[in-house]
Amino acid sequence: MSDPAAKENCMMHLLRSLPDPNLMTFLTLLEHLKRVAEKEPINKMSLHNLATVFGPTLLRPSEDTTKTQHITSASDIWSHDVMAQVQVLLYYLQHPPISFAELKRNTLYFSTDV
Repeated sequence: MSDPAAKENCMMHLLRSLPDPNLMTFLTLLEHLKRVAEKEPINKMSLHNLATVFGPTLLRPSEDTTKTQHITSASDIWSHDVMAQVQVLLYYLQHPPISFAELKRNTLYFSTDV
């Protein structure tokens, strides 16, 4: 996605779609990973390295999604998924912290329920 505003809107929509306990856990984990990255000169864990390690674990597709995909090449699908997972987590790590309260407050303005 090349439009930064559209990308931000999409990324915030993804967060808002999480159940509250998952969202709170994810935001807490993001803050922890950012603190780890602050020690990069010592631990060699940059934001990109952290996204590479944790992206595939935190953002794996649901089992239902993987079962219904038409598999042309399992390795191609896996590598595409991993690259996307790394980029999504890296985006969240590189952007200013988002509070749970702010996400919930903004949900009122972005709700698709009418």
